[in-house]
This record gives sequence, C-alpha cells and structure tokens, in this order.
Amino acid sequence: MIILYPTETLYALGVNALDEAAVEQLFALKGRDMLQHSSWLVRDVEDLKKYAHVPSKAEKIIEKFLPGSLTLILNANDKVPDFRRGTENEISFRISSDPLTQKIIEAFMEENDAPLTCTSANVHGAPTFSTPGEILQQFGEKAQRIEKIYDDGPRKALASTIVRIIDDTVTILREGDISEEEIRRVSGEVVSAQQDKR
Repeated sequence: MIILYPTETLYALGVNALDEAAVEQLFALKGRDMLQHSSWLVRDVEDLKKYAHVPSKAEKIIEKFLPGSLTLILNANDKVPDFRRGTENEISFRISSDPLTQKIIEAFMEENDAPLTCTSANVHGAPTFSTPGEILQQFGEKAQRIEKIYDDGPRKALASTIVRIIDDTVTILREGDISEEEIRRVSGEVVSAQQDKR
C-alpha cells in the first residue's frame, strides 16, 4: 500500500521499506529507477541503529538535530535486504519532528516491524507541491495507486539537509533547513559540499 503523508518539511510517499514489491510499485509511480535511493522513516535512534552502523560523529549530529529536518546517510548493516543495499551499501534515514508523522510511523512500525519509505511526493524530476490536492493532480491517473492520504494542510518548508557519514567522514550532499555551518560546528570537522537530489 502506498501512502501520502506530511513531514516537518514536505509531503512524502511511503511503503514498507523492506518489501521489494511495494518499493517497485512506489518507484513505478514516481518514474524512478530501482537503483536510485529512497530514504527510510523510522521512529527513533534505536530503530536507526537496528539497520545501520552509526559512527561517533553521526552520534553527535543525531543528538543535536534529530528528530528534525535532516536526512542521514549511513552504512547499512546485515539486517538491510540486498535489494536496498545497492552498490554503495548505504541507507538514508529520517526521524521526523512532525507530531502527525510521528504518530504515523509509530503505528506503521508497530504493525509491520519495518521502516516506511520517505521519498518526495512528486513525479521524478518534477516540482514538489505543498498540498495533497496538488500532488495528486500531478500524478494524474496514477494517483489512484495512492491508497491512503494523510492531509494535514500545506507543507512547504525547505527540504531536509542531507548528510553522509561513512567511517566518520562527514559530507554534506544537500544543504536544506539545517545549514552546512551548523553541521560543521557539531561534527567538529571541515565538511565538503556536493549537490545531490534524493
């Protein structure tokens, strides 16, 4: 089942992140290739550590900025299925600060014992709109594939900041609501800036 739900930044599309068929359906809806990444929404740090290796600098950033508008890319551990590991063996995670999003992921993980995908609610490469009505209109006839919609009004904050932390090396892939300067200050090292679209 594909759901449309709000986060503290924008709306997202979610399916069971460990269900390969469900992820295939989601990517078909968005027009994305399965080799591309999709973030996982989890409840808390304990969930995150269940699926990833968390180096010491990641611990500092997590303590300061999560829950919040941060996407954290970490090395996947052996509990992540092969179809989601990709060639880089990495997974990106979100822990939302939005009260409704927190309720949604609590209920979802209680029922499914799995993370929820947290990919932008748009056709791949197209703009991301701020309300469910606009989002559904963009998908056209494909919108009927979205089986559950959580409409909580407009969401139009800056996209999350994406930070990759592998072997305690910190790289900012996208600067969003949290600035590069803030990440640098907390991690205590020089951060290289790149551009990434996730």
